[in-house]
Amino acid sequence: MVRKRTKRKKKPARQWFGLGPEPATRKKTRSTKAGPGRRIALIVFAMICILAVVATGFVFLDRYVQRITASGRVGPLQLVDRPGWFNNELGQKVYAAAGGSEFALNETVARAVADNLESIAWLYDVKVQATVERVEVRAQYRRPIAMIRLSGQAFYIDRDSVLLPFVPIEDLIIVEVRGYSSGAVPPVGEPMTGDDIDAAIKLLTVLERMDEISTPRAPLLGEVASIDVSNLDGRKSRNRPHIVINAKDGTQINWGAAYGRSARHIEASDQEKVAMLYEFYKQHGTIQCITNGLAKYIELRNPQEAVPRPTAP
Repeated sequence: MVRKRTKRKKKPARQWFGLGPEPATRKKTRSTKAGPGRRIALIVFAMICILAVVATGFVFLDRYVQRITASGRVGPLQLVDRPGWFNNELGQKVYAAAGGSEFALNETVARAVADNLESIAWLYDVKVQATVERVEVRAQYRRPIAMIRLSGQAFYIDRDSVLLPFVPIEDLIIVEVRGYSSGAVPPVGEPMTGDDIDAAIKLLTVLERMDEISTPRAPLLGEVASIDVSNLDGRKSRNRPHIVINAKDGTQINWGAAYGRSARHIEASDQEKVAMLYEFYKQHGTIQCITNGLAKYIELRNPQEAVPRPTAP
């Protein structure tokens, strides 16, 4: 049996219906895969692009920070070397006088803050500087050493007799001065005048220094309520002590003539008085004699050394 050979039908030729000559038929080619060297080159190129973008970002960021700093960046007001006793209430008074707690960081604002702080009595020798982060205030602080009362209102005075407004300060020992002659009252920030105020401040300064040297852990002034200068230079009575130190329990300590004037009133020297007072304090652990049944008062005026007298030839 013979099979008939079938002829394959030829596909009809593609006919071109466009204008112009028929385009050449493109041959299909297989794409070759990238080799390892080409892959490494691509990775290196990508890393270079990333580093370039990061570097450009840092440049723009630096310019942005510079623009912000120059055009009104703000920062806090900082009191540099602020003493420990200068509490938050006093700090708020400084901020209020300065005009706030945050300011633009430029020298024009720094000068304005310095001008504003001239009105506050607690600071002197004020210097203000604007940095890239804050406005810094460097100043000397007036530390109160005594309290006085004017027309029933309490005020402080510092070692220079400068009048300061009253603010409760827990970390300082501040003794009241009584019996001073109140003449013309200066405005806050100006010094008080008068021999009695000067005598009280000088004596308090000496006792404060002795506390620092001799009894720093338990200062003697911590038991003192007031200093009475009403009889300074014997203006009321020649026989009564010119200055009296009053302990908190009412014990009277007869200091006598103002510091530096003992010799003219034939009293114990200032050094003897200080030595006797602190020797008594160390021996008994207190100057509050009434509460502890030690004595009714403490007398410091009597000289402890023999006073030389002229003898006949």
